[in-house]
Amino acid sequence: MRSRYSLVIALLVASLLAGAAAPQAVTSATLDAVAHSYVLLVLRIDLHEPGFNDYYYGPPELRAQVQREGKRPLAELRAQAQELLSALPEARGNAIRREWFAKQLTALETKIRMLQGEKFSVTEQARLLFDLDVKPPTQEELEAALTALEHALPGPGRLADRLDALHSAFTLPQNKVETAYQLALAEARTRARKLLLLPESEKVELAFVTGKSWGGYNWYQGNVHSRIEINLDLPASASTVYRYVAHEAYPGHHTDLATREQRLYREKGYFEWCVSPLYTPQNTMAEAAAEVGVDLLMPPTEFFAWHRDALFPRLGLTGADLAAWERIAPLLETLGRARERLPFLLHDQKASEEELVAFLEKYTLSDRARALKTIQFDHEWGAYSFNYTVGREILRRYLSTGNARAKFIHLLTTPVFPSLIQMWIEEGYEP
Repeated sequence: MRSRYSLVIALLVASLLAGAAAPQAVTSATLDAVAHSYVLLVLRIDLHEPGFNDYYYGPPELRAQVQREGKRPLAELRAQAQELLSALPEARGNAIRREWFAKQLTALETKIRMLQGEKFSVTEQARLLFDLDVKPPTQEELEAALTALEHALPGPGRLADRLDALHSAFTLPQNKVETAYQLALAEARTRARKLLLLPESEKVELAFVTGKSWGGYNWYQGNVHSRIEINLDLPASASTVYRYVAHEAYPGHHTDLATREQRLYREKGYFEWCVSPLYTPQNTMAEAAAEVGVDLLMPPTEFFAWHRDALFPRLGLTGADLAAWERIAPLLETLGRARERLPFLLHDQKASEEELVAFLEKYTLSDRARALKTIQFDHEWGAYSFNYTVGREILRRYLSTGNARAKFIHLLTTPVFPSLIQMWIEEGYEP
């Protein structure tokens, strides 16, 4: 039986999803007024840390105003965040939207404090910035996963060498990389258009870059258009192109951003969605949705069949052991959770680079070059990597029961945050 709170939430969600609503008149006692001040605060923080805000498609004059102002003192920005938090309980508007603002503003205030030089443990960063309670896998769990992989990939020599030999058969020659990504993009888009509510005019363009700490990045342009950059620093693999494209485009970041721009910003007048501050629960949900959405569009059995029957023949790829790849894929995902220990080792325990490389080489079976890229990412992004694994597992549990498609669309059209999803899981809530 649902609790009284769940019934209230259900009514609020039904109201939110009922269709396009005209924006409320902005007064000092509405969430729309909070939204305007929130956007200004995000843009002002971005002056102190360029790139903190991932995109902006609001009125040009608002950003021009912030740029004319120049950097406001951090103490002033922190006071603004605290004032907005204090105003929330009395602000009129949707209850879920109000709680979303509370999580976002807590993250903004924490980021400002970090810019002021305040230090936070990795656990505190995860909770305050991303609304996540992180419990990384134990040493025993990681050892068990390694043992299982040893059994699933038998043979002479080191496990890492056997895995490298398997993966090398999937390596793409340079002249096939763009073709592989374009084929994967077309397949993902076709599937997304059949399953989800994509805006008709949405568009994605691909570009290839080098010298980045990430593998792929979606630069959202607004007007339901994305530019997705793929990093070519490391060899491209035919076994990963679809997941990269799905994560960044369909049903990942591009789908998420284009849907939210259309449904929340333009139709409902939720002004806060014209910005995307990176170190906030907003991006936790975006990364988590991009991760779980891959399996929603192409379940594992279809995933391997499509590679075997469609992608690999088009690329002229032969000699790859598809059966072994399919067998070990879930084990590699489990070992991938070793990444959750890295921020603790790096930021809390101050482990040396060699210790970090050794850890990643053992438990993620990375070579040194990939290990160093991973360490570089966590140096630059702190606790952000939890969004991929911890956030993914929260959404995976939510989508594992009921109508996964309806739930996924609900995620893209509602202001949500990790602790809200956790509550829905515990109470068996269905949209």
